[in-house]
Amino acid sequence: MDIHFLDRLGFDLQLHGYEYRFYIEVALVAVMFYVGFTDFRTFKIRNDVLLLLLLLYVLFALIARTPSEILSNVIFAAIIFAALVLFYTKGVVGGGDVKLVALVCLWVGVHCALLFSILLLIFIGLHLLAAWLGWANTKPLAGRFAIPYAPSVAGALIVTTMSGCL
Repeated sequence: MDIHFLDRLGFDLQLHGYEYRFYIEVALVAVMFYVGFTDFRTFKIRNDVLLLLLLLYVLFALIARTPSEILSNVIFAAIIFAALVLFYTKGVVGGGDVKLVALVCLWVGVHCALLFSILLLIFIGLHLLAAWLGWANTKPLAGRFAIPYAPSVAGALIVTTMSGCL
């Protein structure tokens, strides 16, 4: 491969990185809206959409993150994944939710985790209230009712993205 091509590509990414970042964030918001909506309706999160989120993160990280930030994001996501696997084994969350939240933690990173967590708590509370009032679907699960978490995760990540924290 021509070394000049790689130099030009690197220069182009640095020169127009903000534009690429904006388009990737727009794609992220669209994908998260889709994930939240489909989980709300079907209680399922498709793996191919999660792979798309991972691909978008890789593109985003190449233009907007330093190697140390990428490493800290990966470590943070791995810790959250391990904690959520424990909740999955207890039947508290579904497998799709475990994978989705771990991927979202890649995006959020440690630097936006507090904002994201507060927003997630607010959105889950609103979703629980809507389910309690009968405005949102629930699914019977082992003698209790479950709600889909992806709409709340999607809402929290979308607001975090739009706040400029990412």
